[in-house]
Amino acid sequence: MFYSLYKAIREYFIFLKSWFYETFTHILYKDNCSLMAGAISFFALISFIPLFLLSISALGYVLHSSDKAGLSIFKFLTENMPTSTVDTFTILRGVIDKRQVFGLIGILGLIWSGSRIFFAVENSMNMVWRVDRKRPYWKSRSLALILVPVSVLIMLISLSLTSVYTTARSFVIPYLDFSLADSSLITQFFTLFFPLLTGFIFFFVIYKFIPYRKVENLYAIVGAIFASVMWEITKFIFDFYILNLAQYRKIYGPLAAIIITLLWIYLSAFILVIGAEIGSNLEKVNEKLTPNRP
Repeated sequence: MFYSLYKAIREYFIFLKSWFYETFTHILYKDNCSLMAGAISFFALISFIPLFLLSISALGYVLHSSDKAGLSIFKFLTENMPTSTVDTFTILRGVIDKRQVFGLIGILGLIWSGSRIFFAVENSMNMVWRVDRKRPYWKSRSLALILVPVSVLIMLISLSLTSVYTTARSFVIPYLDFSLADSSLITQFFTLFFPLLTGFIFFFVIYKFIPYRKVENLYAIVGAIFASVMWEITKFIFDFYILNLAQYRKIYGPLAAIIITLLWIYLSAFILVIGAEIGSNLEKVNEKLTPNRP
């Protein structure tokens, strides 16, 4: 009995060690994750304004007011991005004010830049998930065009959940004279739950559907859980570092907000790639060591 337990523990330790080693070596140099994150962040930066305008158009259609839509999305970004990047979003107010001028440009730019960002993500995911044959060009283009509105839809769903929660907080339960706003524990739970849920859905969709091969749900879920949790943790660490330790504002002056936002976009792209590496190498090690596991 003790020998069987020892053997099982030893094999699981070997499994975890192999998983960590494969993930670490692929992140560090085998897959050049830092370069992939750089490419993704570059095209993400180009895509940001067109996606922002498209989100305003979609939400404005629902709310029958582009002004309310712009303010809602602006609030969503400031609540879900690090505090240190908020200054950058004030620049977007100028875009909101000129949306009629840039609306057509935004839509045309979305067709191009949205495709480019997902091309960069697709190439990275294919490399991480070890895809031998790339997706045909027309399929790749079609997937990019589909994922652009899907990304906007996820944002709108997140906005809807936030609105539902805000309404629920003010609702008083009859006969109990109790509302969610009276419970700090429930409030803190939902404050953490909604960003994690949104992040998990976003990462899962990318890991599951973008690689040009079948990815098992287990590995996509593991990668998405890691990436969404790491994204939230990194957000707090990033804020603490920028607000307390870094000297970006002294060095870059008025450009500090933009530099800080660029750094955050890169870190987010790096987390996206790392989450994929976590799931991909779990699959690799599991397939290699499964015959030796109990």
